[in-house]
Amino acid sequence: MITSKLILTRYKEGVLSLILRDNQIQEIFYNTEDNSANIGDIFVAKVINVVTNIQAAFIDYQPGKRGYLPISSKYKPVLLNRIYDGRILAGDELLVQMEKEAIRTKEPVFTMNLSLPGKYCVVTNADSSKSVSSKLSRKEREILRSHILMNTEYGIVVRTNAKELLAFNDFSFLTEECNLLTEQMNKILTEGIHRTCYSRIHKAAPAYLTELRDNKALEYEQIVTDDSALYEELKSFLHSYMPEAEAFLALYTDETLSLHKLYGLNTKIQELLQPKVWMNSGAYLIIEQTEAMYVIDVNSGKNNSKKSSDSYVLSVNMEAAKEIMRQIRLRNLSGIIIIDFINMEDETMKEQLMQELKRLAKLDRIQTTIVDMTPLGLIEITRKKTKRSLRAQLESL
Repeated sequence: MITSKLILTRYKEGVLSLILRDNQIQEIFYNTEDNSANIGDIFVAKVINVVTNIQAAFIDYQPGKRGYLPISSKYKPVLLNRIYDGRILAGDELLVQMEKEAIRTKEPVFTMNLSLPGKYCVVTNADSSKSVSSKLSRKEREILRSHILMNTEYGIVVRTNAKELLAFNDFSFLTEECNLLTEQMNKILTEGIHRTCYSRIHKAAPAYLTELRDNKALEYEQIVTDDSALYEELKSFLHSYMPEAEAFLALYTDETLSLHKLYGLNTKIQELLQPKVWMNSGAYLIIEQTEAMYVIDVNSGKNNSKKSSDSYVLSVNMEAAKEIMRQIRLRNLSGIIIIDFINMEDETMKEQLMQELKRLAKLDRIQTTIVDMTPLGLIEITRKKTKRSLRAQLESL
């Protein structure tokens, strides 16, 4: 039986949350607790200049901090300094929301379509359409669509999580959440138009809370923290969003063995900052970052006796595929990722490897696409960029 735990603890200048399955770390989230901007935060920004040929603007969202704002005609911006006439101009003041963090040399990306996510739905201000997640079946979408709050000017998207409401045939949680988020959006817009430039008018919930919110109610057998303030925050959050999971929350209080030492967190974090990753077979991975992409090389290691065996090469590649997809999640690698597996001549084996990668990619919460295998046998993966890599986050401290 697979046991699943969520561990939350203070680490350096933030909160580290780890998802463990059978005591192996599967995912890591790190949130700094400084006053820097995070995904989901809403600001009053000033347009510095507009680049019409790429349909985008550059904005200052905080003093001396610049961002990139795509301009879309389907979104009506909330301007503070004038009536919107279909144009975005230099000097305009408007409400924007951070969509992607700054990654390497790229500035953070913002949107004019403000959104407030809940467990079962998302409310948006610049897009008034009403829809249901395409990941659900047609029948499920039809049932949930009939329970969408229609008498609102805001857009509403019913999330995949709402599927769990179908089992109980009780959609009151969806309705209540839509009403709550609609009221919150009203407050943001009402207050936002009276605020000055660079004001942050909404601070999004940290990742360690949204991770709980966005998962199934009983995803974890245990939710453990060793910090009393975090414990109270989690308890309050679970009471509001997942009351059935409150019983799984525990405060770790053993002073003889800290939570960090119990799970070897310092050692595991250091391992994730190293390029070499050993596997059980004795083979290993080398993970390197270049300016444009990540490159992962699979090496068979010291076992020379079986290297000529097709079945051995396939077994190492399959083991590597599983570990690579785990490392991508743990390190939060994004953008273009090129993998050089051990060469295989058999086309059936190549197809087996590709199918395994595609299966593993579907388990990732972040959109991950297995593109293709090149004539040289290199496999190309793309992973949506949202947050900085774990290395970039920790090295910036």
